[in-house]
Amino acid sequence: MIEAKTKYTPEMHKDFLLYLFFRGPHYRYKQKTFTMLGILLIVLWGALYFTTPFSYLPVVLLAVGIFVLLWAHLVPALLSKQNTKEVSSLMQTGLNILFNENDISISSEGDSSNSASKMRYNALYKVCETSKAFYVFLTPVHAFLISKTDFLNSTPNDFRSLLQTKIGDLFEICR
Repeated sequence: MIEAKTKYTPEMHKDFLLYLFFRGPHYRYKQKTFTMLGILLIVLWGALYFTTPFSYLPVVLLAVGIFVLLWAHLVPALLSKQNTKEVSSLMQTGLNILFNENDISISSEGDSSNSASKMRYNALYKVCETSKAFYVFLTPVHAFLISKTDFLNSTPNDFRSLLQTKIGDLFEICR
């Protein structure tokens, strides 16, 4: 049995959203790549704007460059702020998660009725390990965030071994 008590923080949530935006299964490029592309497009706009007669190409380059920079930096930050407000009650109470031999028990720290939700390992969509946390996905975009410092009676290595045994290929290391 592996036990974790986790309390979400805005920083954890922001890291999770950045994972969804730039390290999910459909993305090959990191946030730095989009930043450099946006800067390159704006530099090209400046070079063309000041050296050629009027055309729409510099305007398009500027618009696309600004869009790429906003998408890479502003959208994840705004989503993080909005979602932080929505899950603020969870951030205040936290979760107790027990990874048993056959199932997973989840209860709220503030729950006085001692009732826990249970699920089997085959109900998990996937589990990703980053350098700071484990993301236990229930769907492609909903996950439990478990910091590597939140384990009470075991280590992240024990948890990794359990997951590799229970879910096999659904466990991936994303660093």
